[in-house]
Amino acid sequence: MSRTKGSKNLPKDNGLYTLKFEKQIENTPVSRNSNRGWINYGVKNLYPFDLLNLYAQSVTHRACCDFAVNSIVGNGVDYEAMKAKNVDIITPNYYEDWNTFLRKISLDFIIYGSFAFQIIKNKDGKTYSIYHQPYETVRLSPFDEDGVITSAWICDDWSSVGKYPPKELPMFGFQEDETIQRGQPYIYVYRAYTPQNVYYSAPVYSSALNAIQAEIEFQRYDLKAITNNFVPSGMLELAPVESERDKQDIIDNINRMFVGSEAVNSLMITFGNGTDESPVKFTPFTTNSANVNLYEASNERTINRIMTAHRISSKALIGLPMDSTGFSNEGSLLETAYALYNITVGNHNRQIILNTINNVFKLNGVDVELVLKPLSFTTTVAQSNDNSDNVDRADDNELEEMDTTINKENKE
Repeated sequence: MSRTKGSKNLPKDNGLYTLKFEKQIENTPVSRNSNRGWINYGVKNLYPFDLLNLYAQSVTHRACCDFAVNSIVGNGVDYEAMKAKNVDIITPNYYEDWNTFLRKISLDFIIYGSFAFQIIKNKDGKTYSIYHQPYETVRLSPFDEDGVITSAWICDDWSSVGKYPPKELPMFGFQEDETIQRGQPYIYVYRAYTPQNVYYSAPVYSSALNAIQAEIEFQRYDLKAITNNFVPSGMLELAPVESERDKQDIIDNINRMFVGSEAVNSLMITFGNGTDESPVKFTPFTTNSANVNLYEASNERTINRIMTAHRISSKALIGLPMDSTGFSNEGSLLETAYALYNITVGNHNRQIILNTINNVFKLNGVDVELVLKPLSFTTTVAQSNDNSDNVDRADDNELEEMDTTINKENKE
């Protein structure tokens, strides 16, 4: 008898199964589908949230991003160097000062490679206020016939545009012939040049996306290793159970008794029933001691790749233990490493932020240019040396007083 029609397409149960591994984050994917008015940022239009998750979950990557922001903002606005008082320079808006605003757009710039803010003409018709716009909420409109992006869209949650309808805002670019209507919000978007991507910029660390994801997986591995007693347990073979419900009950009981860090040193007990049924068998999985060194070396390479992508030459700059070097002291190492970072990355990033804010100053009729206090490691080292000298001198004085007291007691 031949097989019924359609049965030939049934899969054979040969005990083998295909596993689909998770797809890695792509490097700045862009969908040019603009049927709804905007250009999608990523295949699902959620790529900025992928970058944001990397920042939130990777220890090394976040430390590098925070260091890059600190290198831009430094020690804040230097009003003394600007020869101006704080009250003489208009604030970005009614609830923020310049240091807070600069840190926000700098963090967006490092994470996404771009930043945005809204600009509104005030009621006096002469001054303008700017408000930080989180870049993950921004999507660009397609180029017009003249090759210009004239508007952008903002949405609080791009995963639910039906619940949170996107709002279109006209673009503003600080051109001399541009005019702004009073009370109408406009949006400014800074976009760095990225090859093969004319709409959305790629962050500087985009070449290390795989390394950042690898570090996140290392962290998850550590957590799972702890909650599973640092061993992958083993294979538990039980007697046949016909009912699926009974199988699930047994699995639930085993999970409660033996899974988790609290189940360390637990003892499994089984009772025989005097029949010919197969007894319970437990085959433990043994870990290879060489895996520890393999894990440590792989994790070290991952950290180095992340730091290289951020152009940071010394781990000490982001709070990691300092590598052994030929420098005479830690201060010289930090000073040299930071100077190198400034030449290759820091100065360029800072100039982009300063040029943008200086355009805002000009728009508000402010003649001075913004100046930021740079980070300095030399002062910190010098202060620590001075403090150590004071401690040494204090210790010497205490020793002299103790010697005087002891000699006096001996004479008596």
